[in-house]
Amino acid sequence: MPKRPKQHRLEDNSRIRFQEVLPEMWVYRDKDKDYGIDAEVELFDNDENAQGLVFWVQLKATESKEKSSILSIDLEIDTLKYYKSLEIPVLLVRYSSYENSIYTKWVDNIDLYFSKKNAKKFRLKFDDSNKFDEQTPIKIENYLKQIKKLKSGKFGFPLTMELSIVKDKINIFSKSILSAQIRKEFKKYSDFISVNSKPSNSIITVTLDNDELKIDISNLAGCTFHSIKSQDKDNFSEFLVKDILLGVAVSMIQLGQVEYCGRIIFENKLETRLIEKPELIAHLIIPLFYSSFFKETISIFEKLLEDEKNIELNIVSHFHLLLASNANNPEKNTEIENFFKRAIKKASEIDTQQIGVANYNLANHYNSRNMFLEAIHHLNQARKYAPIYWNQYYFCSELASVFFRSGKYKCASELYLKSLSIKDDNKTIALYADSLMLAGEYEEAAKKFKEYLDNEEKPHEEFVLKHIVLKHLLNKFKIKRQTRRIKEARALSNISNLSSKDVIDKLEKALELDLLSDIAWYNLGILHSQRNEFHQATMCFTTSALVNNYDIEAWKNATISSLNPKAEIEILPLIIVTAYFFNKDEYLEELYSHVESQADNEFLNKLSKMIDEILPEINDKEKPTIRLFDGKGKFENIEEIITGHNKL
Repeated sequence: MPKRPKQHRLEDNSRIRFQEVLPEMWVYRDKDKDYGIDAEVELFDNDENAQGLVFWVQLKATESKEKSSILSIDLEIDTLKYYKSLEIPVLLVRYSSYENSIYTKWVDNIDLYFSKKNAKKFRLKFDDSNKFDEQTPIKIENYLKQIKKLKSGKFGFPLTMELSIVKDKINIFSKSILSAQIRKEFKKYSDFISVNSKPSNSIITVTLDNDELKIDISNLAGCTFHSIKSQDKDNFSEFLVKDILLGVAVSMIQLGQVEYCGRIIFENKLETRLIEKPELIAHLIIPLFYSSFFKETISIFEKLLEDEKNIELNIVSHFHLLLASNANNPEKNTEIENFFKRAIKKASEIDTQQIGVANYNLANHYNSRNMFLEAIHHLNQARKYAPIYWNQYYFCSELASVFFRSGKYKCASELYLKSLSIKDDNKTIALYADSLMLAGEYEEAAKKFKEYLDNEEKPHEEFVLKHIVLKHLLNKFKIKRQTRRIKEARALSNISNLSSKDVIDKLEKALELDLLSDIAWYNLGILHSQRNEFHQATMCFTTSALVNNYDIEAWKNATISSLNPKAEIEILPLIIVTAYFFNKDEYLEELYSHVESQADNEFLNKLSKMIDEILPEINDKEKPTIRLFDGKGKFENIEEIITGHNKL
């Protein structure tokens, strides 16, 4: 007969016992063990109303008779970190079958600082204060309510604080004197922190030990300062109070309340103390870039740049500064621009290499704002002062990209070719082909697109479409290369009366001047649509849209034409993905509005469902690139520095 393992019986008993001690109105639910969580508990009040309060439970049972074993658990550090990352609070429950007792501790209250170096496990210890009693459910409920309040941001200053000094003497100060000094110092910051005479009602708990200052906000957020002993004895309490305030600021970040964090730091003039705390900078400065305290944060960042020890933080911060420059905020953009200009001026005091780096970063900022002439100027300044850039494939590609976006296709193609001479890269081949196409080198562009497609497992839909269009144009018009006379072609293509007899002749004449005249192709698309020639119409509208990527009308018409069964062309998915890539939901809105006016809801729903299945997840915002000189003759890509990989 099969026997049931003892451990299974023990686990079941722990579940039963834990459910027994919970209030009757609380609902206990078992969870899938695959996620490492045993149960979920939801709180209801005495009127059976849900309170919106939920916590998860991890049960750990033991049958040991030894008190030391009962009160300690060895847990995987990675598991604890995972629990801490969860949105829902996790309660660790220790069940002793020998005592028939339960001990609890919130995972968020576990400080992993004291884990051994390179250790995979952490020994968690309980004490009698963690034993489940009649007050525990009240504490759990208050804790969850506090979490809900803090996460919602529905709280205001001053925050109530409990001060606990563990030792009779800290540094050279007695417990009583130090307590009085701290309370006195906090009067300066009474608008933000109120030292509570009733500890049980406090949001903030501050614990001061011999060598440790711990700030805890309802076990939900907080931080710990170590090596209190090293703090200067002069003005000891003053600096402790400032550190507490900074700890609360860090906690605000953890709670997602960046504006509160900024208020605590800048309204209390804590910038100088913050700069002295490099362990906090990394947690604070990047979120503050995205706050209303942007200008003040820039000022701190500039001061940090003066210390070469902050190189990694500087790199990461530069990256986020460039991300912030994409915001549609003229005032913020001006601040960033001025920052990079000051960086160039400061670099001139160091060496020419750093002048080049600073110009490169400013160029990235201008590029993100579509200020192409300025970007080109500073990229050229970058290679002037740091000639090493000119031998980097990515620099040539980035300069080519700016020229391409500014309509200088021949220059772009030459630069992409130089990039390829340094490093053979398939994506660059596609970009090179793109620039050749728009420079009028149609045959060569088609060859390069084919080379890209032959070597790319998942080619970009835009480049697939362009290859199809180029083959069509080469077969029909036999024009292998051309100096595009764009303005003349556009003038011929602006036809007010599409019904006139000579309209086709005029449009074809326009294409002889510029085979990629978007207006000519668009008008030809209209003519073919009127004649129910949907295959030809699809090709015309698609060509027009590929030349002018942001012409939503052309993309819409290309989509509508290709939807017609008579189109006999299987490029609809390519059209949809490419159109959405450039125009996002504006394209879909225009398309659905047209379909709604012409067809029934059933067709519209089918189309919408099909498009949802076709569209990949597309990042709306292209991340700027930033690289810094490593001092060894190489430039490093910031994104790869962050992930531990070097660019070169």
